[in-house]
Amino acid sequence: MSQLAQPLISAKTMLVGLIGWPVSHSVSPAMHNAAFAALGMDWRYVPLPVNPALPGAVGDAVRGVRAMGMRGVNVTVPHKQAVLPFLDRIAPAAQAMRAVNTIVVEEDGSLTGDNTDAPGFIADLRGHGVDPAGLHALVLGAGGSARAVVYGLAQAGVQRITVANRSIERAHQLLADLRPYLDAIRCQAVTLPDGLAEVADAPLIVNCTPLGMTPHVDATPWPLELPLNPGQTVYDLVYNPPDTLLLQQARRHGARAIGGLGMLIWQGALAFERWTGRPAPVEVMRAAAEEQMRTRKGQPSTARTAKEIQVRLATPADADAISRLHAMLQSCHAEALPTFFKQPPTEAFSASMVKDLLAEPSNVFLVAVVDGKVVGYLYADVSPAQETSMTYRLERFWIHHIAVEPSHRRQGIGTALIDVAKAYARDQRIEILALSVWTFNQAAVRFFQAQGFEVYNYRMWLHLARAVP
Repeated sequence: MSQLAQPLISAKTMLVGLIGWPVSHSVSPAMHNAAFAALGMDWRYVPLPVNPALPGAVGDAVRGVRAMGMRGVNVTVPHKQAVLPFLDRIAPAAQAMRAVNTIVVEEDGSLTGDNTDAPGFIADLRGHGVDPAGLHALVLGAGGSARAVVYGLAQAGVQRITVANRSIERAHQLLADLRPYLDAIRCQAVTLPDGLAEVADAPLIVNCTPLGMTPHVDATPWPLELPLNPGQTVYDLVYNPPDTLLLQQARRHGARAIGGLGMLIWQGALAFERWTGRPAPVEVMRAAAEEQMRTRKGQPSTARTAKEIQVRLATPADADAISRLHAMLQSCHAEALPTFFKQPPTEAFSASMVKDLLAEPSNVFLVAVVDGKVVGYLYADVSPAQETSMTYRLERFWIHHIAVEPSHRRQGIGTALIDVAKAYARDQRIEILALSVWTFNQAAVRFFQAQGFEVYNYRMWLHLARAVP
């Protein structure tokens, strides 16, 4: 796209921007500044990183928007909820979603919090010729983006909504929270992925999970063995990469596939109109966003390995492979420290035990697949817990096991599992991942430190036989 000439910054330049942490990845500055240039407007859109670790930073940032004469800002993670107490008015969409992605400075200086995610999603859907009115929509995930999609679908007049999530309780809670906006819509919740088979014929499927997002382009929320059908529409909110594995699955089965960049463009266009009062040049914004994505695509990737790695949620069909990998892990421990660890019996982590654990909503099992074979797994739980009786209950993603087949180690399998675990935790609004590691296994210690883990507590032993008198 050729660069449009933009007026020089003047004493009358109006400012809008983006607050979040981080914001360096955003395509919004390129998108909005291209729109201002196309319309010859003396406006600029600037990134505004707001560090949540600084006391009072979010409130200071919101007050600063008004104090500095800005016309408004977009809000991205992790501040979409944190800005709410500092606003004068909350628009109905933002009330329903309990999150703000757009702040408007009104003529009287008051601050209105709005959310353009839901109408942006519906605008893009309709822009592709898909009218959701009267349809059954299957929504994958129960995080913030799923809340926006369910609200938007309800406003657009769908007949039925199914929410599929690993924790079915979270899916039920999302539907309960939005019940006042769902009117007579038939709603249900199912588990992801085990419950998908009973609702796989939904004419509209929307992925609101992070599975498939760069760098883990081989992850998918849809089981490979579960077919899709011609006549279905699959919409993936993930826009990086533009062509996810889920979209490829949809096209292979003859279904219509739509990527998520359009929703990003439309939510930005609607924010543009709220700030400026002028129609947004949507195609200019689309071209700028697409160019920005192409530029990024040329950057070196840090996640790919010589092997193609697919990470997905485990199903009961994976139980035998998980049991086998656990036995390999325990054997490695026994060989490294034979006076302490026993060789594992076959029933130590049996397939039936794995299946029982898979049925518990608080448990998360991820498997890594290479060439159609499960070569690694991660087992965690997300139930709040206390470290001791004298500590507060902590929301954390506790990793019980992570194991990789010996022949596939040092090929990025473990990193892929940890990165998808991080994405899963973020989607569930869990800020801490935690685990225990034996000090004799220094290779594991170094691996987890490389993934960003840090030591926060020590268990120490004193061997009296070795102690100096």
